Amino acid sequence: MMKKLRIGFVGAGSIMRVHAETIRTRNDAEVVAVADVSEPSLDVSCAKFGITQRFNDYNEMLNKCDLDVVFVCSPPIIHAEATMTSLRAGCHVLCEKPPAMNATEAAAMASLAEQSELRLFYGLQRRFQANAQATRKYLEQGRFGEVYHASSHWFRRRGIPGLGSWFTNKSVAGAGALYDIGVHMFDLTHYLMGQPTPVSVSAASHSRFVSHPETYTYTGMWGTRVTGGTCDVEDIGMFLVRFANGATLVCQASWAANTKESIELRIMGDKGGAMLDGGKELTILGEDNGFIADIHPMLKNDAARADMLTHFFDAIHNPEKPLITGGRDGVVLQAMLDAVIESAEKKREVDVRIPEIAAD
Repeated sequence: MMKKLRIGFVGAGSIMRVHAETIRTRNDAEVVAVADVSEPSLDVSCAKFGITQRFNDYNEMLNKCDLDVVFVCSPPIIHAEATMTSLRAGCHVLCEKPPAMNATEAAAMASLAEQSELRLFYGLQRRFQANAQATRKYLEQGRFGEVYHASSHWFRRRGIPGLGSWFTNKSVAGAGALYDIGVHMFDLTHYLMGQPTPVSVSAASHSRFVSHPETYTYTGMWGTRVTGGTCDVEDIGMFLVRFANGATLVCQASWAANTKESIELRIMGDKGGAMLDGGKELTILGEDNGFIADIHPMLKNDAARADMLTHFFDAIHNPEKPLITGGRDGVVLQAMLDAVIESAEKKREVDVRIPEIAAD
């Protein structure tokens, strides 16, 4: 019988609780400790999951607790530091998105993980959706032919999280809608294209609702609003990525916009394509026996987070198993995100610069 993995969390907020709910349905892992600077967050999470080892400093948690895995569920500004400290303590790491504040940090994280022979994994659960995994199989089997274009969007009508909190503070979050929800669609689209090498990005962003918090009207809010807090990020962003193989990708993401809420992804190849919605639907588009034809695969029940953790834990026990969202994926993703932010700020196309990962 495999050893039950002992897990500690950096961050006791909402996303920590989502992960902990999934973990407590398993018999191969247990949450034993959590660290957060917020006492109210610790109170809620520790009471909900029966966690007795609680800390205000994750360094103390790592020093005092015998952990196998650390989940980094903090604001992005802490991702690199908390991940690398956990790796140095001998722990495998699941880090939430975005990977870091910049690609240099992401490369250092990936390098340390490889040198330490530990697993660095990113919480990009949309890659594990049933419709995404099915689409990837069609891609790998050559059913799309050459994929030359893809597009995706995630539009919220009124969905700014924690207005005035760290979510809307660029120095802590790195960006707004692009880093919070855009990263999921961007990453998944790139994954379903076969992960071609990015060359350049042309991006734009707007802040029409975040920048006027006093007049922002909404029906619900993820996260805790902080009146008078910093609000200096975008609430909508869009960009075009050009790849070395000539393919292109267009992505849009909004926290708040006067448009209908929608999540959609399209893959276009010269032999076939795919269309995915935000839930379980998948349509494969192509030709059959001389006719234009659509295929609607009957997919298994979606369990993206559970499947993601199964993959991660299996990879910890089997060092040779490739990670679906490993450290090197994070470097490329973060390099593209860096270019998106730079292009939006400079209002022109910029090159994607992917830093090298240091060898042993």
